[in-house]
Amino acid sequence: MGLSLWLVPNKLEAEKLELVMNVRQKDPSLSLESYPKFYPHVTLASLPLSLENELDKIEGSIPKSTGNAPMRCYFAEVKIGEHYFRSVYVAIKPTSDILSLYEEVHKMLGIEPRLPAFPHLSLCYIDDADAANGERQRFYEDLQVNGVIDTKSEDKDSIQLGCGTRGKADLVDHFEAHEVWVVRSEGPVEGWDVLRRIPLH
Repeated sequence: MGLSLWLVPNKLEAEKLELVMNVRQKDPSLSLESYPKFYPHVTLASLPLSLENELDKIEGSIPKSTGNAPMRCYFAEVKIGEHYFRSVYVAIKPTSDILSLYEEVHKMLGIEPRLPAFPHLSLCYIDDADAANGERQRFYEDLQVNGVIDTKSEDKDSIQLGCGTRGKADLVDHFEAHEVWVVRSEGPVEGWDVLRRIPLH
């Protein structure tokens, strides 16, 4: 896959989202490729591996002062996808701040923006064979059965995620990204490496 740029929540918010990501216990009969652990993120760009030694150039593509830090990523809906890396995901509202950052990074690096379903936050990766047997649907249904997905009464185009066991107090409708990570996303998911953490200003 090469390199990826990720918008990431802080550790506390990541731990809340991981409760959602871990809603379903993995069946031992499933593929080893299903349900790998990964840090919650919104992919901002996919880059060629040849840029691995040009991390300063990549960092330079991130605007130094946007006035919009932290970047708020609001949850729109949960969807079942048809691709391993979009097995079940949260569609993120394409705010002007996120779209501006997305366009600026690609422009500065001279790369054509072509991320499917941008912006989104994946909740799980499920092997295609397991998906064909209904595993992505089962994960989504577990979210529903456990009351994880909550539609906001005042905004029908938004959702909240139940990130815990205490009911309403744990409902969140967004996360705040304070950093962009440069990730070497080659090989098995759990072996991906964070090469640099770039603060948003």
